[in-house]
Amino acid sequence: MIETHVTAGRVPPLALLLKDLWNYRGLVIAFSARDIKSKYTQTVLGLGWVLFSPLITVGVFTFVFGLMVRIPSDGLPYLLFYLVAIIPWYAFNAVLSNTVSSIESNAGLISKIYFPRLLLGASYAMNAAVDFAIGFLLVIGFAAYFGHLTFSVLLIAPLLLLIQMLFSLGLGFALAPLNTRYRDVKHFVPLATQLYYFATPIIYPVSVAPGWAKPWFEVNPMAGVINGYRQALLGSGIDWHSIGIAAAISVCIFLFGASYFLRKEQDLVDIL
Repeated sequence: MIETHVTAGRVPPLALLLKDLWNYRGLVIAFSARDIKSKYTQTVLGLGWVLFSPLITVGVFTFVFGLMVRIPSDGLPYLLFYLVAIIPWYAFNAVLSNTVSSIESNAGLISKIYFPRLLLGASYAMNAAVDFAIGFLLVIGFAAYFGHLTFSVLLIAPLLLLIQMLFSLGLGFALAPLNTRYRDVKHFVPLATQLYYFATPIIYPVSVAPGWAKPWFEVNPMAGVINGYRQALLGSGIDWHSIGIAAAISVCIFLFGASYFLRKEQDLVDIL
C-alpha cells in the first residue's frame, strides 16, 4: 500500500517528490498505455502512423526545400537532414501540447482521487519516448543506407532525448496551471509553437542564418538538440558546448516548471 501525505500550502521537497513518482510508476505506465490505446485504437496502420506521419512531412520538405528551393543541407542527404529534425520535433511538440492540457483533460480523475499530478506529464513523456524510439529506427535505417550511420549518433541520442524531454516538460508544467485558469493558453500554445518551429533550424541549417541570429541558436535547446544529431551523422565532431548550454537551460526550465506546478497544484481542484 502506498501512503501519501498531502499538506496544503506546502511544496514537497524534491526527494519526496521523486519517491512519490517512483512509488506511482505503475500508474505512469497505466496512463501511458491508456493514451496509446486511445490514440491508435480502430486505426488501420496503428503504430505505423508513428512512421507514416514524419515520412510524409519529410517527403514534402525534401521535394520543396531540397529539390526545388535547394536550401543547403551541410553535406547530409536532404531526406536524412529533415528526418533527423522532424522526429525529435514531433516528440517535443507532443509532450508540450499534452502536458499543457493535462489538468483540463483529466479533470474528472483529478477531482476524485489523489495522485501526484506530475505523473500525467511523465506518462506523456513516456508515450513520446516510445514514438521517438520507433521513429528513430527510420533515422538509423536511412543513415545506414546513405553511409552516415556513426556510433556517436547512437551514443548521443539518449542524452539529446533527455534534454528535449526536460525542456518540453518544464514548459508544459509551467503552462498547465495557467491553462486550467485561463483557457486562452491552449489556443496560444499552438501559435507560439509554430513560431518556435520556424525559429529552430528544422527546414534550414544554422550555417545559412545571419550573424545576428546565431546567439539565439546558442540558447535555443531544440536547436542544440537538432544540430547535435546532424553533427553526429556527419561525423564532423559534436559541439558539446552548445549541447551543454541546451542541457543547462532545459534543466533550469524543468525545475522552474515543476516547482511552479507544485505550488499551484493545491488550487487546481477548486478551479476545476
